[in-house]
Amino acid sequence: MFRSKVWIVLLGLLCGSLVVRTQNLQEVKLKPPRGAVGFGWTYLYADVGAGERVHLNGWYVRPSWNLRRHFSVFADFTNYYGVTKKGSLNSHGFTAGLQKTLFARARVRPGVFAEAGDVRSSNAGVTNQFAFNAGFNLTIPVRRHFALTTTPAEWVLLYPKGDPRNDFNAKAGVSFSF
Repeated sequence: MFRSKVWIVLLGLLCGSLVVRTQNLQEVKLKPPRGAVGFGWTYLYADVGAGERVHLNGWYVRPSWNLRRHFSVFADFTNYYGVTKKGSLNSHGFTAGLQKTLFARARVRPGVFAEAGDVRSSNAGVTNQFAFNAGFNLTIPVRRHFALTTTPAEWVLLYPKGDPRNDFNAKAGVSFSF
């Protein structure tokens, strides 16, 4: 009889502690981040015209602002550098776009995005050209405000002087949310 009373008391304490723990977790519910700033390395397999393709490397900075339903708006600032048959190439991209994050609570968070803007290239003259990009990326949260990011595939359409060009872009970096 004494043992059954002890078990009842222990079971009551266990259930009570679970209820208190659940209430504390609900009270401590953290607000989602308002946005993030990402930066890192970028690679571009570029069509530079006349059938020539080159490998370009560079850096990017990507501030973003989170919206509802796992959407975010962002600006993307990139710089590429390399060498073509015409000499050294320096390219600056300024684009803005929209991203949809899928599985926002997962350990690996995939996302799809589209963006458009302007690319300024200097290689035997300076040209400005329309750019449209679309692709997918992966975010791997490490801490609450720190994540690793990668864009394994991004299609880039450039349209300099009526000559459409298709490029491939990939990125790897880090992101700090706020």
